[in-house]
Amino acid sequence: MYDYAIIVHPTNEELLYRYEPGMKHRPKLLVKKVLEWMSPFKASDVTGLMSPQGRAPKGTLVMCPLLMEQMISLSPHKVMASVLATIKFALGLNTRLIGLTAYTAFSGNKGEDLAKHLNVALTTGTSYTLGMLPESILRAVDLMDIELDKTRILVIGATTSIGKFCIEIFAHLTQGIFITATNQDKLNLLLAELPKEKRAKLQRISDIESVLDQTKIIIIATNRLPIGLDLNKIRPGTIIFDISYPRRIPSHIRDDILVIDGVAIRPPGENVDFNFDFGLPKGLCYPCIAEPMILAMEQKFENYSLGKEPEPHKIREIMQLGTKHGFEIASLTSQEKIISNEDILRIKHCTQRKNK
Repeated sequence: MYDYAIIVHPTNEELLYRYEPGMKHRPKLLVKKVLEWMSPFKASDVTGLMSPQGRAPKGTLVMCPLLMEQMISLSPHKVMASVLATIKFALGLNTRLIGLTAYTAFSGNKGEDLAKHLNVALTTGTSYTLGMLPESILRAVDLMDIELDKTRILVIGATTSIGKFCIEIFAHLTQGIFITATNQDKLNLLLAELPKEKRAKLQRISDIESVLDQTKIIIIATNRLPIGLDLNKIRPGTIIFDISYPRRIPSHIRDDILVIDGVAIRPPGENVDFNFDFGLPKGLCYPCIAEPMILAMEQKFENYSLGKEPEPHKIREIMQLGTKHGFEIASLTSQEKIISNEDILRIKHCTQRKNK
């Protein structure tokens, strides 16, 4: 029996070729068609995981063989069928909890519809991922020597669940927040629902370009990038937190801005090994992968992060449980890859040079 199974899929061709080198020399259209035909399979077992509480849940990774671009381009029915088949395969391994990661987490109304068809605990990892967002920004602010209480944040996509969460967290930590959204009715509703003191910290804008010289922190919480976001006009030393999926801002778009999308997590244990290449150093994972591991350690075998709207009490709970069981931030990530100390120093050096 497995305490948890994590559903993974190749998020890009580079990772696919690392796992299946033979596909690199095949025509791309053929590769994509083969992936559509492939059945789900067990990718690896997770080894070395050990909570300070003495718990060592048994886990496995199960492959849903579709590239991210296929999950976006294929019909929702076909994608959901593939994800459902993968979950059923995992159930055949006698699994108590299943984690949906990367684009599989978007299937079936972010897991809610899938849960109706299955008698197993499901989670998308959203709660722990959201809980790590402010931690990511605070770490980036510290590394870039930005005084948070003396700057304003620009939140693009303020009405999304991520945008609202960022406003909730940072409204009292910063000088103020510029907000923008595509749907103005939703933005009106958001403002109407906020308490007066929090609403006073927000400034609604229609012209993004007019405030780019007033902020050094930009949070992109939507998949729709506005026309007014001219990356050439962003101040040197700015942090861009790109929470869109798939990512919209290339990590090296400029040598004097820091583009981040989250953090890599170090699970507890002396020799944790996923025996699988996520594109991260050995033993590290993303928050969405960590969440089912944390739940298994706590023996919470229940539906957890499902649906489009996050539950604040679950974000707080999973953060507390992660700390309890020894999960730690290893480093910031950009385009799902580690940002090294050398990368940070290089960006700071370019910023200083351009500010002279």
